[in-house]
Amino acid sequence: MLTCYVIDDEPHAIKSLTAYINRTPVLELVGSSEDPLDALSVLQKQNRYPDITFLDIEMPQLSGIELGAILKDKTAVVFTTAHPNFAVQAFELDISDYLLKPISFERFLKCITKISDRILEKRKNQVHDPFFYIQTETKGKLIKLQYDEIIYIQSQKNYLSIATKHKKHLTYLTLSEIEEKLPPFFLRVSKSFIVNTDKISRLEGDELFLEGELNAITVGTSYKESFTAFMKEHIIKTKRSQSR
Repeated sequence: MLTCYVIDDEPHAIKSLTAYINRTPVLELVGSSEDPLDALSVLQKQNRYPDITFLDIEMPQLSGIELGAILKDKTAVVFTTAHPNFAVQAFELDISDYLLKPISFERFLKCITKISDRILEKRKNQVHDPFFYIQTETKGKLIKLQYDEIIYIQSQKNYLSIATKHKKHLTYLTLSEIEEKLPPFFLRVSKSFIVNTDKISRLEGDELFLEGELNAITVGTSYKESFTAFMKEHIIKTKRSQSR
């Protein structure tokens, strides 16, 4: 899942991109703003940047060119503008893509495919420590967890339940916050679940069963495409005809 943020001083432009993002299973909208200065303040204050930022160019107080120069090393910046004459400046800034309004859904998907391939490849090449720490409900208490011990991670309102073979740990995080830190063998399969793909024992239709777990997890409609792509990479099928 790739997180997205939209910055545009025109509400209808934000609405249009929001609709495109919601139609694309691999994307998640984490925020939007009509004020570039306010958006910059929010992102800097939380010190957590989205994977992709859609950024209009002609805006009051701070132009997209100026804001893009600040953000380009922290997020994949995509300029969205009705004016083609900024293309050279975008190229000089090494911006990820340049979408001319009105933006078609087909062109939007081409942009996402290009950027997602680049981001996912980068994630695969990242070296992860085999463990991480989470804060528990007990103040000041931290728990060390090994990535390969985790079976699944479930969203429970404002908390996450992280299930291992022997115990479930509750921590105050969102799925998006932990997802960006996980190694590539973890996969989001619904709005509420991320699973360790190494722990998948069988699949029956849309029902996913994990090692040691009696209850199935249903693969969500918006996540079927990415999950099917994962399964295709790992299924061995005969090329012989099965007809008799």
